[in-house]
Amino acid sequence: MKACANNLAGRKYYGRYQTIFTLRGVPVSSKFVDRPSDTAELERYLLPHSRRSHGRKIFVLYGLGGIGKTQLAADFARRHQATFSSVFWLDGRSEDRLRQSLAGCVSRIPEGQIPDRSKNRALNTEDDLNLVVMDVLEWLARPDNTDWLLVFDNVDQDHEQGGSTGTYDIRQYLPGDHGLVLITTRLSRLAQLGNSKRLNKVGQELGTTIFTQWYGQQLVMDETATELFGLLDGLPLALAQAASYLRETGLDITSYVRLYKQQWDDLMRLDSESSLPLVDYEQGSIGTTWTISFKAIEARNGNASNLLRLWAFIDNKDLWFGLLQAAAYGGEQWPGWLCDIACNEVRFLDAARLLLRYSMIEARESVQDSGSGSGSSSYSIHPVVHRWTSHIQDDNEKRLFLQLAVMVVGFSVPDSKTEDYWVLQRRLLPHAERCSWWAGGFRGGESDFEGINTTGATHMLGILYVDQGRLGEAEAMYQRALEGKEKALGPDHTSTLSTVNNLGNLYVNQDRLGEAEAMYQRALEGWEKALGPDHTSTLSTVNNLGNLYVNQDRLGEAEAMCRRALSGFQTTLGPSHSKSQRAIRSIESLQQTQGTFDIYSCRNIN
Repeated sequence: MKACANNLAGRKYYGRYQTIFTLRGVPVSSKFVDRPSDTAELERYLLPHSRRSHGRKIFVLYGLGGIGKTQLAADFARRHQATFSSVFWLDGRSEDRLRQSLAGCVSRIPEGQIPDRSKNRALNTEDDLNLVVMDVLEWLARPDNTDWLLVFDNVDQDHEQGGSTGTYDIRQYLPGDHGLVLITTRLSRLAQLGNSKRLNKVGQELGTTIFTQWYGQQLVMDETATELFGLLDGLPLALAQAASYLRETGLDITSYVRLYKQQWDDLMRLDSESSLPLVDYEQGSIGTTWTISFKAIEARNGNASNLLRLWAFIDNKDLWFGLLQAAAYGGEQWPGWLCDIACNEVRFLDAARLLLRYSMIEARESVQDSGSGSGSSSYSIHPVVHRWTSHIQDDNEKRLFLQLAVMVVGFSVPDSKTEDYWVLQRRLLPHAERCSWWAGGFRGGESDFEGINTTGATHMLGILYVDQGRLGEAEAMYQRALEGKEKALGPDHTSTLSTVNNLGNLYVNQDRLGEAEAMYQRALEGWEKALGPDHTSTLSTVNNLGNLYVNQDRLGEAEAMCRRALSGFQTTLGPSHSKSQRAIRSIESLQQTQGTFDIYSCRNIN
């Protein structure tokens, strides 16, 4: 007879306990939705037909908080509890909770199979608790008691953190060399304990089922619902929270999408303060569920936690070491932590590895670095976690890290003369879009973008948008850069004038020729005063004015400007320089239009 057997109604039963889901006081499986492929993998490894060898078997479910690890483990234990001699559900969130859970198992162990000293012992002291835990572990370790299942739920404290409260090594609570152990955790490193499965986001079909169960009515997958599902991106906890909120408030999906985009912080804060939490989720809502991991990361590696804060203001799908290279050479405009990981790829990878360990990010396939000829690791972060990384920051932190994001992306924009520059520009574009979105949210607080470094980077974002044919966004960036430069440097500073000249170029492309002429005239007057009439910057604006006059059919003024530009370029740069050659072609084209073409006079202007 098995050590855990007892006699009930004249038959011998193993200790199959029906109260495993009340140990934590939470009905964790009340709204569980089946995940067939993940369930099948658990069953293949832990059910009797797969247990060909004696000895302990461990299966680790790991992944992002809110991805459904606890629900999957609970459903497995509930469905197959009759397969095991006993099932114990243990709260693994801290060592104290785990020990209390183990001690709570005593009442469910049959009489005579555990010493009376533990069966009736009050847990008044630490010694009392130690004794009871030891007796439970010894009972589990008995050689004739082999068919139990232990579920360690939410083992999210890393014993390598270095003394943080609640950290412990789970291995010391794995009894004997037999039995079945199922662990749910965010810590990818615990996958080393046995077989493992990383849980990923759910597909649309399963996501719709989860949403419908919490929503309480059929969901019509129209354009708005599809947009909402794109925002929540298959995260079960986010789907459940959104559906529950809609059900409780009577809000329509269109309004929820609007609030999610515009007032995410307030929406999440309201939920965390609600008197009707998500009862199937021990840690409540997406406003709180990743806090434990973040605090552990912050305690261990400030570079990693700051990288997450910075990540809030750039795109979530592609972060790589090279993106930070603008900070590699240091300077007072860059914080020390960013310089540290920008100039040392090993330190960057250390930060990324810690974020991976806590399942906060995912590794993507290596991609080819533009210009380097080498592969580079790239990382992504779930879009809901991405929004949360801004939620954890106060307004001052948001402003600081948004400024850094603008600088990182803006100063990464390559010059059009760089080989394959368009490859990197295309990769930077989503990051620029994210920076632009956030910067738009801070309008009215423009002091945040008046520093010379931020305005210079914003100017570069304008160039990026122009090269990508996104002229509306380019104008917004140039205008923001111009306002900042005028306040920080003055209206006649050469950096300010560069943005003025670029705005002129932009207006020409938009066929806004009157506004373009005003910009060129302002730039020309400023260049002449600051740099002199023969400086190349002055001459470039002169040439721009000449081309503008051609478009306005002011051919006499156009030829005068073009000849002035050509004369200056030939004197300053030489007749064979590309700018001199372009000026020659402009005059030739103009003369052909006027019917006065004289190639000799063009090429020998001096």
